[in-house]
Amino acid sequence: MSFPTRFQGHFRLIVSVVVTAVQLPTVLWLCVRTRTPLPALVALGLSWPYLKRLTTPWHTPAPSRSTFLALGWWSACLVFDLLMLPAVLAIRAGLPEAAAWGLAAAVALVVGLDAALARPRLRRRTVRIAGLAPELDGYRIGQLSDVHCGPQVPESRVAAWVKRLNGLDLDLVAVTGDLITQGPSHVEAIARALGGLRAKDGAFVSLGNHDYYTDAEHLVRELERHGLGVLRNRGVVVARGGARLYVAGVDDTWTSRDDLERALAQRPEGVPTVLLAHDPDLFPQARARGVELTLSGHTHGGQLGVPGVRRLSLARFLTRWTAGLYREERSWLYVNRGAGTTGPPVRLGAPAELAVLTLRRG
Repeated sequence: MSFPTRFQGHFRLIVSVVVTAVQLPTVLWLCVRTRTPLPALVALGLSWPYLKRLTTPWHTPAPSRSTFLALGWWSACLVFDLLMLPAVLAIRAGLPEAAAWGLAAAVALVVGLDAALARPRLRRRTVRIAGLAPELDGYRIGQLSDVHCGPQVPESRVAAWVKRLNGLDLDLVAVTGDLITQGPSHVEAIARALGGLRAKDGAFVSLGNHDYYTDAEHLVRELERHGLGVLRNRGVVVARGGARLYVAGVDDTWTSRDDLERALAQRPEGVPTVLLAHDPDLFPQARARGVELTLSGHTHGGQLGVPGVRRLSLARFLTRWTAGLYREERSWLYVNRGAGTTGPPVRLGAPAELAVLTLRRG
């Protein structure tokens, strides 16, 4: 996906206006408290090196100390902005002023730095499936999603996530789309990194919309060359003892390549199904066809949201299925917040994640 040159200046201007608005309340408060313009100069010094290197939403400055400081500072400012009113109310309720503002500043710094680091957290969930064979009780599926390998997510970082999953001795690993950011530059890198995935019954991949921002056929060939099973509107049967599990994958919805009927066409009667579908909006269709578990991504949990309240995030502009585990009737959906990012590599209230879902008899 190209980004017209004439819009690059506009993009930089829009981002500059947004980050200025985010910083303004905190910077003004600091200037008043210190009675100097020094906080404004510090904010400019942290922000400008990052802003001047912006070109498009997908080509943001590569990871560096200045990038980390800028993103951490902006995130801390946003959190402090939100804590200003509670701090004022606490002071009026009798809390010493120094304690109220000090606590607000400490929380803002901790949350801001954590948002800039964006280190994936391991989330474990249990999915109970009626009629699951005893041989599959306790079957563990690792999920990695929205890797977005590119300037912000180098091969070495993806390899570290792979190593972490490998250390869990999983039965199967699902990678649910958006493996790259865009273009051909990191196709071989992501294939090499994901090719290191190890699980008893293998690693399987479905594609997302970003995977078509390059030559997707080349990407698929590289993934398969490194031993990954790419499921494009098809499925495979995994056997464990006398039990079977049908693992299917559906192609990208944004380019209208998805075909759920084809993906489920070879499903044996009565065999539980795990569906890899990058876009969680396919869940109602999967539920209608009796799919027991759908694994999705795409939303990033919004990347910006209210901690602990999954409905209050930017992902609500995309879908009702924003993050985490959902259940409707006998069908489950897990929406992974993803390990990587698009745009500025920062997450606030929507931490990156690796997931492990354990199947249990219902």
